[in-house]
Amino acid sequence: MNGRLCPGADGGLHLFLGDRHFLVAAEDVRPLLSSGRTVPVTTVEVTSEADGDMSGQVMIVGHAAMNVFERAVTVFTVAGHFIVPLVSVQRVVRGEAASAPLFPLIPEGCP
Repeated sequence: MNGRLCPGADGGLHLFLGDRHFLVAAEDVRPLLSSGRTVPVTTVEVTSEADGDMSGQVMIVGHAAMNVFERAVTVFTVAGHFIVPLVSVQRVVRGEAASAPLFPLIPEGCP
């Protein structure tokens, strides 16, 4: 399963993996790219109550970090493990690209 990395209106990064949506918050993008810190990847889980009310809860479901050589960003989530070249992430953050592909670290069908 491939994914896609897109910019958010607030400066965050949206990750679309299949039918799932994840987010790297805007305040975490700069520490990730400039100092290589590991940052959380979150999602919003929406639940509906019996009376029709809907509520959402932000949950940390993974993390994003620079790889050892600082040439790519690796993303580890409950939906899988992915990698994206650092240059592509920087272009998305600067607004030069509308999206960047996320490549699986472990090919489909491998144990």
